[in-house]
Amino acid sequence: PYTSMIKMLGGFFGTGTQIAYSKHLSKFNKEKANHIFTFSTLFLAGVAIVISLLMFFFSDNLALMLGASKDTANLLTPTSLYLKGLAIGTPFQLGMLFLIPFMHIDGDKQRIAVAINVMMVTNLAGDLAVALLWNGNIFGMALTTSISCFFAFVILMLHFRKETVIRIKIKGISFDDLKQIAGYGVIPAITRSFSMIRSYLLNLIVISLAGTSVLAANSLVQGNIKIVPVCVATAIGSTTLAISSALYADKDKRGIEEVFRSALKISLGPCLIIAVLTFVFSKQIALLFGAGETVELTVQALRCFVIGLPIIGIKMFYIYYFQAAGNKKLSYYSSVAGEFVYLVCCAFLLLKCFGTMGLWLSYPVSELIYLISIFAIAAVKCKSIPHRIEDFLFLGKDFDEEDTAIFDQSVHSIEETEVLSSAAMEFCIENHLDNRKSTFVSLATEEILTNIFEHNTDKKEYFADVNIRIKGDSVIIRVRDNGTPFNPKERIALLDENNPEHNIGLRIMSKLSKDMDYISIFNLNQFMIEL
Repeated sequence: PYTSMIKMLGGFFGTGTQIAYSKHLSKFNKEKANHIFTFSTLFLAGVAIVISLLMFFFSDNLALMLGASKDTANLLTPTSLYLKGLAIGTPFQLGMLFLIPFMHIDGDKQRIAVAINVMMVTNLAGDLAVALLWNGNIFGMALTTSISCFFAFVILMLHFRKETVIRIKIKGISFDDLKQIAGYGVIPAITRSFSMIRSYLLNLIVISLAGTSVLAANSLVQGNIKIVPVCVATAIGSTTLAISSALYADKDKRGIEEVFRSALKISLGPCLIIAVLTFVFSKQIALLFGAGETVELTVQALRCFVIGLPIIGIKMFYIYYFQAAGNKKLSYYSSVAGEFVYLVCCAFLLLKCFGTMGLWLSYPVSELIYLISIFAIAAVKCKSIPHRIEDFLFLGKDFDEEDTAIFDQSVHSIEETEVLSSAAMEFCIENHLDNRKSTFVSLATEEILTNIFEHNTDKKEYFADVNIRIKGDSVIIRVRDNGTPFNPKERIALLDENNPEHNIGLRIMSKLSKDMDYISIFNLNQFMIEL
């Protein structure tokens, strides 16, 4: 229950804030994005401290609620001490879960790996020290967990020593920000709630229809072993959430399609390879996790579970994609049906009909039912058999702006920039933009791209995506690239007024544009210019 509570709160604040932040930042609304981050940080800190104090001072009461009442003499004191030890680190554990997604947004992924590795090493070293030097003191065991979370939290906080996109902006925060956070955060909280209910009901079904040995094998696979093979599928989901939030707010259909393609490739590539290896070495894995007398049952359970691993990768994409897109109906459907109803129903029916093997098969079967249901929903939405990637993205009616012409192309070298700028000019003329603006769009596009590729001189493969939107007389050019951070807006501010022929393209951009802005998000440069 403690772990579930931490994950639920982390999901509520972390996911809700991440989506709201990404959506505002993708629109270059940095002030509002940082107000939301600041409010969520302060609010979560307050909640975490209150939880920590309640756990510490009411640990005896919580221990009784958690089941120590069944053997009060032997369980109450150690359970209470363990809760006190965990309580000390609860704010840091919640803070760590909250900050990790923002390291992705701010382009500091390596810090996540360092923090997690330090936490693991510290926890292991602390547990060994307590076991060997203090005879396995139960309070000490919990305290090492708290200390390891503290170290991880400090490492993540050190990110803010340097110049960062994400900043604390106390002036301007409002309780209205909580509405946005809650609107996006409630769905992962509900998903976690139904996961808890699902585990409880599955345990009841298994214990009543199959017995304790089957329950032990099922619990071992679902509670411990599956974490290893599912890690890649989980990564698909978290990455989808982070990137799709910004892409959807930006109405970048091509970018969302690329995320979907990547999710499919990973699901049918690495996930499939992991599934095959897990299937082949299932006995060794089961023994490694201490299956003991239930090894044969654990092997059966593990093999059946990993059959559905590629589908789990696709499901994880959809669960997080629907959250990022703000598609509440399909988000609730995925949380309730995909994570709860299908599995519980399949487990009950197949266990009664086919015995223990039916239970194991219920896992891949339930995943397959969810995938088929997504196909069916797409077919209903399209009113035909879905066959394009767009058909499976469930884009809202407001996604494509009316009366807006869109130009969307990519380049990978400086040699391609001239061709793209010519295509951009033709696009403007075809959409009835006057010659002056059409020429400027072409010039601005070529200037931006040339600066991007000239600024990046190593051998890394670079790309730049150009998106031009024309609505009436308004033109917005957006360029996204994966090169070294380069802010044309800052470069323009530093131009020497006494040398007017230098960087003439940037000077023209500065004089003729209504607005310009730049952000670096997910290790990508994004530059916007509005005419």
